[in-house]
Amino acid sequence: MFFSFVHSVEFWSWFRMTVCVLPVVLVVMGVYVDYTHTADSCSTLTVSHDSLLVEYGEPVKVNCSISSKPSSEFILGWESQINPDQTDSETSLVWTSPNLTQWEVNGREMFCYLSVPNKECKQKVHLNLYKRPDSVNISSESSVWSEGQMMKLKCEIENVGPLQNLTVQWTRVDQNNITTVAEMPYGSFSTSGEERKNGNVMSTLTVSASRDEDGVQYQCAALLKLDQLQQPEVGSSEPLNITVRYKPIITQPSSGTPNSVIKGNKLVLNCSAHGNPSPQYSWSSPGNKSVTTSSIFISSVQSKDQGQYSCTAYNDEGSDSMNVTVNVLEHPHTTKLSSESSMWSEGQMMKLKCEIKNTGPVQNLTVQWTRVDQNKNRTVTEMPYGRFSISEKQKGSMDVTSTLRVSASRDEDGVQYQCAALLKLEQLRQPQVGSSEPLNITVRYKPIITQPSSGTPNSVIKGNKLVLNCSAHGNPSPQYSWSSPGNKSVRTSSIFISSVQSKDQGQYSCTAYNDEGSDSMNVTVNVLEHPHTTKLSSESSVWSEGQMMKLKCEIKNTGPVQNLTVQWTRVDQNKNRTVTEMPYEHFSISEKQKGSMDVTSTLRVSASRDEDGVQYQCAALLKLEQLQQPQVGSSEPLNITVRYKPTITQPSSGTISLTQGDQLVLNCSAHGNPSPQYSWNSPGNKNLTISSIFISSVQSEDQGQYICTAYNDEGSDSVTVVVNVAVGYKLIIIIAVCAVVAVVLIIGFWYYRHTQNNRRNLASHRHNGNVALSDDMDQSQL
Repeated sequence: MFFSFVHSVEFWSWFRMTVCVLPVVLVVMGVYVDYTHTADSCSTLTVSHDSLLVEYGEPVKVNCSISSKPSSEFILGWESQINPDQTDSETSLVWTSPNLTQWEVNGREMFCYLSVPNKECKQKVHLNLYKRPDSVNISSESSVWSEGQMMKLKCEIENVGPLQNLTVQWTRVDQNNITTVAEMPYGSFSTSGEERKNGNVMSTLTVSASRDEDGVQYQCAALLKLDQLQQPEVGSSEPLNITVRYKPIITQPSSGTPNSVIKGNKLVLNCSAHGNPSPQYSWSSPGNKSVTTSSIFISSVQSKDQGQYSCTAYNDEGSDSMNVTVNVLEHPHTTKLSSESSMWSEGQMMKLKCEIKNTGPVQNLTVQWTRVDQNKNRTVTEMPYGRFSISEKQKGSMDVTSTLRVSASRDEDGVQYQCAALLKLEQLRQPQVGSSEPLNITVRYKPIITQPSSGTPNSVIKGNKLVLNCSAHGNPSPQYSWSSPGNKSVRTSSIFISSVQSKDQGQYSCTAYNDEGSDSMNVTVNVLEHPHTTKLSSESSVWSEGQMMKLKCEIKNTGPVQNLTVQWTRVDQNKNRTVTEMPYEHFSISEKQKGSMDVTSTLRVSASRDEDGVQYQCAALLKLEQLQQPQVGSSEPLNITVRYKPTITQPSSGTISLTQGDQLVLNCSAHGNPSPQYSWNSPGNKNLTISSIFISSVQSEDQGQYICTAYNDEGSDSVTVVVNVAVGYKLIIIIAVCAVVAVVLIIGFWYYRHTQNNRRNLASHRHNGNVALSDDMDQSQL
């Protein structure tokens, strides 16, 4: 039957139609494939370098390539001002030059291109050419400069390029090796040549010939500032040393400064100057005596050597002079310090007298007073001319008296005073020319108690020892007496009780005294007892979230209650510690027993999930300055348990987009006390009492809402995740191809059935005897 269908007219008609339809489908798919391949070829068009820097005369190569040949005709080529090239059969093409010397390509862009029907793509390459100079020379218009001239330095650079990227760098190094650099960019010097090409350059630097330029070294260099050139300096000149001639300037001695020398000492006057050539020297001294030397030395100065000395320094460029005045001085004969009394009493105003015999010049005299206390702290006070009295004049010298007034306080006791005569002359290296012997001061004063402090209570726990020390400052040294509770008196500086009892509580008084007076100090002693118990409790052993709970701290038998503080300590699960203190006024007080009290302190806590696992503790603190350990009682720790409903931490609400065949994993977790249980509601109202859902290959029927619920006795929490499942891209292509084939088969099958119907109609007409008509119909069908 199949072979009869193949040889039938209907089969060949169906075959012709299929042959017509299938080429259309194949052409469309071929055009898409060819377009995709062309686009892929453009995306793989690459060059080995997108930017090149080439030295003049050096070889250069750049490769252009594609990953594979396009399916259609193509041309791979280079667009360049020199050496353009192309190929229509290779997947790579090299642009090359064995020795690049054409400046036309400098700073230009050349292109690697790929041409295919209806499309062309390019990759650009930026090319820079540079040339090092043949020579760099520096010169000066004169080998020796004279101070005050304006000189020119010339830098000649031969055959360098490109000129537009050239900078001339001038370097100056002085005698201290301090380097100064100046740069002159393109446009600030003369050139011969086009800016993109090579040429000759001359740069000029103008320098003022000062003495600071003597011994300086200059150098010039050619810099080509190109991005790819790591070392921009392409050539430099030899260093040029500068010599400047200038007249001397005297640096020593200073102008107009008098030089004072004590009679009999040596005198040295040195003269020095800076100049080029090196200067020569001459001195003129009192009596118009002249010497050609740079120094004057007198081993023992006398009165005749006093007067004006003049130094002259000179060379071929000029000269400089400086005058010095020499004063001849004499030491004072004596310097004496005295007090109007050997023993001072606190509160008096005392005078110290410094007598200086036979000194001068008095207008340059200063009296220096020095005070050194018992801690070796040194204080210096100076009294210049005008603040002391001057007596008779004898042979050009004078007698001087200086007075210092001092308030006799206890701070002056043990202090040492001294006075000195200073002649303040700039040339006198040692201004102190006379000093007195030290004078020691003694001050008598009444005692002042330094220990114990005034009004400070002394608290002692019952049964402990009690020590009270009394100390005071006074001159003469003080004596002591104590009075204790019950009017008991002892002549001693300390009280010691080995075991304190309630009867020892009360006021103690210390008195310190000497011939100048007395001082007293009172101390209150409190006898304390440790609390018997400290207990912490809660109104419920298990809390529920949202409740306001009370913690109660009961402290039995403690005091004094006005110094009591209840300390609450909270330690969370991360060991973070929080301390809160409640002072007196914030807790209730019950009955008083034998001087002590019972105390109850309450802490209100909001029962949140953060309190679960927290540990609380309370302690009794007696805050007394004399009590080294304020904590006198502490409760046992109390552990808190809080029940709270779950809060889901994973997953978050949202949408998950997947493709058919992907894996789906949904994990649900929550925090709660007691530990939560879980259930999932998935598409199709499926309920699962598990914490996780896993589907190895999702399908369209798995799309929809997934709801996780976490619950315990305290409540529940829910989260919704929407899952979208999309059809894969490969599946769409397969379905499309199958649809095209199905359409072709349906059309062919329809055509075959239509032909079969026509044949049945022909057979019916023949049976009715219409043979001729049937023949005509057959002809028309053929």
